[in-house]
Amino acid sequence: MKEVFDYILSIIKSRIFPIVLIFIILICVLVNRLFSLQIMNGSSYATNLNSSIQKKMSVTATRGRIFDKNGVLLAYNDLAYAVTISDSGTYSSNDVKNATINKSIDETLNIIEENGDTYSNDFPIIYENGTYSYNIESTTLLRFIRDSYGVSSIAELTDEQRDVSAEELFNYYLDKYAVSLDDYSVEHALMIVNLRRYMSANSYNRYLSFTIANEVSDATMAAILENSGELVGVQVEEKYIRRYTYGKYMSQILGYTGTVSSSELEELGDSYESNDVVGKSGIESSMESVLAGTKGSQTVYVDTVGRITEVISEEEATAGYDVYLTIDVNLQKTIYDDIEDELVTILASHLTSGSTKYTYDSDGDVEDIYITAQEVYYAFIDNNLLSLSQIASSDSSVAQSVYQSFLAKKSEVLGWVKEELASGNTGYSSLTSEQQVYIWYIYTLLKTEGIFDTSNVDTSDETYANWTGTDSTVSLQTLLTYGISQNWIDMSSLTDEQYTSLQESYDVLVDYIISALDTDSSFFKKIYKYLIEDGSVSGSQLCILLYEQGYLDPNAENSKYTELVNGSMGAYEFINYVITNKIITPGELALEPCSGSAVVTDPNSGDILALVSYPSYDNNKLSGSIDATYYSQLVSDNASPLLNRATQSFIAPGSTYKPCSAIAGLSTGIISSSTGFYCSGSFDLVTPSPKCWRTSGHGTETVTTAIRDSCNVYFYNVGYQLAMKNGSYNSTYGTSILQNYSDMLGLSTTVGVEIEEGTPQASTTNAIASAIGQGTHKYSTLNLARYVTTLATSGTVYNLTLIDKITDSDGNVIEDNSAEVNNQVELDSSIWDAVHTGMQLAGSTYSAVNALNLKIAAKTGTAQEKTTSPDHAQMISYAPYDNPEVCVAVTIQNGYTSSNAIALSAEIYKCYYGVE
Repeated sequence: MKEVFDYILSIIKSRIFPIVLIFIILICVLVNRLFSLQIMNGSSYATNLNSSIQKKMSVTATRGRIFDKNGVLLAYNDLAYAVTISDSGTYSSNDVKNATINKSIDETLNIIEENGDTYSNDFPIIYENGTYSYNIESTTLLRFIRDSYGVSSIAELTDEQRDVSAEELFNYYLDKYAVSLDDYSVEHALMIVNLRRYMSANSYNRYLSFTIANEVSDATMAAILENSGELVGVQVEEKYIRRYTYGKYMSQILGYTGTVSSSELEELGDSYESNDVVGKSGIESSMESVLAGTKGSQTVYVDTVGRITEVISEEEATAGYDVYLTIDVNLQKTIYDDIEDELVTILASHLTSGSTKYTYDSDGDVEDIYITAQEVYYAFIDNNLLSLSQIASSDSSVAQSVYQSFLAKKSEVLGWVKEELASGNTGYSSLTSEQQVYIWYIYTLLKTEGIFDTSNVDTSDETYANWTGTDSTVSLQTLLTYGISQNWIDMSSLTDEQYTSLQESYDVLVDYIISALDTDSSFFKKIYKYLIEDGSVSGSQLCILLYEQGYLDPNAENSKYTELVNGSMGAYEFINYVITNKIITPGELALEPCSGSAVVTDPNSGDILALVSYPSYDNNKLSGSIDATYYSQLVSDNASPLLNRATQSFIAPGSTYKPCSAIAGLSTGIISSSTGFYCSGSFDLVTPSPKCWRTSGHGTETVTTAIRDSCNVYFYNVGYQLAMKNGSYNSTYGTSILQNYSDMLGLSTTVGVEIEEGTPQASTTNAIASAIGQGTHKYSTLNLARYVTTLATSGTVYNLTLIDKITDSDGNVIEDNSAEVNNQVELDSSIWDAVHTGMQLAGSTYSAVNALNLKIAAKTGTAQEKTTSPDHAQMISYAPYDNPEVCVAVTIQNGYTSSNAIALSAEIYKCYYGVE
């Protein structure tokens, strides 16, 4: 035993013992570490290893450019700095994640605002005047709600989810992402929620970044980089911004780009990711596959949270092709300005300082319609040139005087409404016109909010039929109490309580109505209307507020602010000045008339040379990331600038339809070129007898002179004869023949153009009225342009086109496009001669175009939609008559008379032919 002890002691005392001991300790540490890596945490590290290996990322291609027919640049890409965010942080819990990301976004928005930059939000929920609302509708809205609730299809949504209000859905998002309105402003909360939903939808690709703001300044960029340690996931990137050189002049054709939506992803396929920018409308959308190019790729290593740690290899993206349009942008721009000038002329010529809106002829029919100064003053409020919230919050004496008048009137109106609903019980027709406006507004409000559920209503019910009739003796109180008893009123949307008493339920409904009206800015506008009418709010006050609120610049060279304040310029003189000088445009006022459109075609090719819709919008403000405030203004604008009036606005064609009726009559043999009908001023074969526009009559007319003189009675006869079946008048038979010919001529069928167009409608009622372009005909200016192109070419019906050619970025032609011929109308040459001659004779009577020394074939049209609004003015034409080079179709909605359409057409020919 002693020997063993001595041996061990000798080893300890030896020089190699410390070295051996160190090796033993190192081996133990190594074994322990291997045990931990392979046994204790082996599966975890294996997972991390798998997720850290190669991933393939797409690289966005440069979007192709868009040019006009002459090579003028219309759309291009501009490199700018953008602030983006990605979900690249590591968090100990979901609560920490929510707090960190929300704070990062909020602080980033503060930096952007502090440096004078702006951010845009494409969230479909907006907040205005204390109210939340959607800025999308129909299927698009349902898809947004579907994605919000995380169900796979719209059909899976419950009724409660389908009917969710904008405010309720926003609150759902606030809870989901732990965003408190106590900590963040509503505007910031909307942006936070929107970015969070994008990030959540792409949690599996955490390296994807989403844009917070485009085109930030150097100051913003520096502040973001300086605070990068606190702004988790926020960075500054170089991005291409889509630019449009002609803004409002081309926006209805070009459209704009934006971040791809979930519904678009479904349609576009796997080659697109959720942060890609795609065409949203117009050429940008229809030519998406051509403009987008081919994505490149990067093979990278990413860590466990999706951050790129190393780029292994890259494959360059291929730029999109360039698109050349058939449009001549100089012609397009000139026509847009011409339409605006013509609208200014019409407004100025019908403006009156008096309160008389209508004058009447000896038969009691409306003879003329005026635009009163009071209508213009009210337009400042009704079309949001003036902000009601700014009137309420301003310290200026003028604003406070206006606001006090409003408060007094509001108190009076709400008091009357409450009393009327509680005990007034006045039949609707017995109310004053002002009271009817308030009561009908309440009824419409309840329907809009789904409280008055029209789907449950028996429309044949006596009470409801009386209410919706022309001379209703039913009061709103009666309608609502009866509606509650009939389950027309959804009380569950107002309260969770169950009331056994009808009166208790009705009282809850009345309280809701008063509460809703008390904060409803649209209802406030109704009140202001009558404040202006009774003089409680003056035109001068509202004109001054245009300057005080900054809508007009008081320091501008043409400012009339001082004259208004000191009284040397009256309100009527002021509105005359700003209208005639286009300081406030017809589109901004949104009165009747406020819109127009024109389409110019080349009859030898089917190319569209100009396609103009007035008013329009600036697509630069919508491209990339939608400016939600600007978009909201466009949506609420009474002039509907987002609507392409050349392709999507439909009205009766009036007398421009008469050449079609002539062709139908001549082709079917019911008339010949020599057939005469006598016009005495009325058509006496039916009762009541429809009138000719010339009440004294035209005498005997042939088809060519009837086109020249636009004789209604002649074409009443054509419509009547077409409808004769087996010896008796059959209107349906007559309209079916007319539709056959309008289809054949390309008038009542879609044109096939490369941007969004609506569907036209041939008349299906009253063959006699239909023959002069009334009835239920509905056509766009684009439809009229195709129709007159068919007439000019004696039967060539083109699918009109906007695309000239497609090239690569070096200018090499990839595709040379031309319009397809849809069909050829084969008619006897004598029929075409009769129509052409009639249109040439008509054109020769229009002094405005004759002054150009051009031989123009034309036909005007004046279509009445309702007697209380000005008629629509239209004209179709082509020139020169004997060898057509250009076709023109114009529409001025509510343009009063066809002479205004003639004047506009003359300006277009001046531009096209360079006539001074």
